[in-house]
Amino acid sequence: MKRFFKIASAVLLLACPSIALKAQAQSTQESWEQAKKQAQTEKKLIFVDLYFTGCMPCAQMDKEVFPDPKVTALLNADFVTFKSDILKEEIGKKLCMKYGVTGFPTFLLMNADGKIIDIAGGFHNVEQFTSLLQNAKEAAKKGTFKKYSPEIQEKDYPDFYKEAYLNGKRNVPFDVIDTYLKSGAASDEVSFVIITGLRVGKQYDDAFLFNSKKFATDYGRWSVTNHVFTILQRKKKEFEKKNDLKGFTELVNDSKELYMPEEFTKYSGILLKDFGVEKVVVKPNAAQK
Repeated sequence: MKRFFKIASAVLLLACPSIALKAQAQSTQESWEQAKKQAQTEKKLIFVDLYFTGCMPCAQMDKEVFPDPKVTALLNADFVTFKSDILKEEIGKKLCMKYGVTGFPTFLLMNADGKIIDIAGGFHNVEQFTSLLQNAKEAAKKGTFKKYSPEIQEKDYPDFYKEAYLNGKRNVPFDVIDTYLKSGAASDEVSFVIITGLRVGKQYDDAFLFNSKKFATDYGRWSVTNHVFTILQRKKKEFEKKNDLKGFTELVNDSKELYMPEEFTKYSGILLKDFGVEKVVVKPNAAQK
């Protein structure tokens, strides 16, 4: 990714055998290590559900998808399951930091050594979710993994990034991030999660779009498509100023390969809706303040 930046400058415990994803009171570093050891012993993959209380699609997964017999059969046969509340539990925060997670629920699928097979997120119906699990099994058999390192090493991350994920201090000045990224101190992986996790923009947007398909292969579609959508929302304002709907439509269509067909229909519709329509901001009067 060094070349990319030159261009740019640029609970938790294990699920019981019969009930998938039934979490205990608290997730810990110890229970995470236990999950990995169990996966190694039983020669299984690991499925991680990162969620938070109050997340509607997270609750929908718990109610409609995880209890489904087809889902529990797949999870119990081939996966050790791990669930963590990312607002309350330290290990959940660390996993979010490791993978630059910004949307929930987020699902991590990895082998027993911590090699990431895929990262996905958002509500999946039963058919979509079982397909996700089956595809992960097939990829693991083929030895196809993403380029994330297998362990969480806090020393690999700059203080501003750790503070953002571990202590919620996410208002990091762009200059601080930009100086760090241009210093060459970060690995490709760390640079990627800083940009996607903190939604870094400005001169990094064009280079990210240019490299987005490679990033999706290296680090997974979920993180990339989330960030591409954020970039396109920023770009929309630029194209609106020029009244260039044709140019913006072409830019949106350039990202089509990154999305599943139903995803692209949804997100392109959101992006193209009301193009050029002036946004009216209603200011509260004194009585409303």
